[in-house]
Amino acid sequence: MYNFSKLTNRKETDSLKWDVAKHELPMWVADMDFETAPEIVEAIEKRVSHKIFGYNIVPDEYFQSIQYWWQTRHQYNMEKEWMMFCTGVVPAISSIVRKLTTVGENVLIQSPVIIYSTIQFLIMGVVYYQVILFMMDMNIILILMI
Repeated sequence: MYNFSKLTNRKETDSLKWDVAKHELPMWVADMDFETAPEIVEAIEKRVSHKIFGYNIVPDEYFQSIQYWWQTRHQYNMEKEWMMFCTGVVPAISSIVRKLTTVGENVLIQSPVIIYSTIQFLIMGVVYYQVILFMMDMNIILILMI
């Protein structure tokens, strides 16, 4: 059993979420505020204990765990050949868009999503930029769908 109610002070720990100005409520960062499960910490400690950090392969167990998750929760058979390892959601979106589009094509990414400057494209046509908010004009989308 895990204690998701335990409060851990993360101030002054180089936390993007919690090392903020006084009285600032950092609700813009999707960060977890509970400790990592002991099994995960133990696996990381075991991995770190050999003290050599280099290039690694992604083990079959990684893909098998994803296949197991899809099979047990959705009765869906996920083939290993359909998967590839990626370091995060934003790099995955960037890779997919670069693979499936060419320069000059428009891509619509619905919010909420964080897109960093590493992605050299932006949303055109159906989106207007206003301060820090993207607004969608559903009339334009409906016209484009006709």
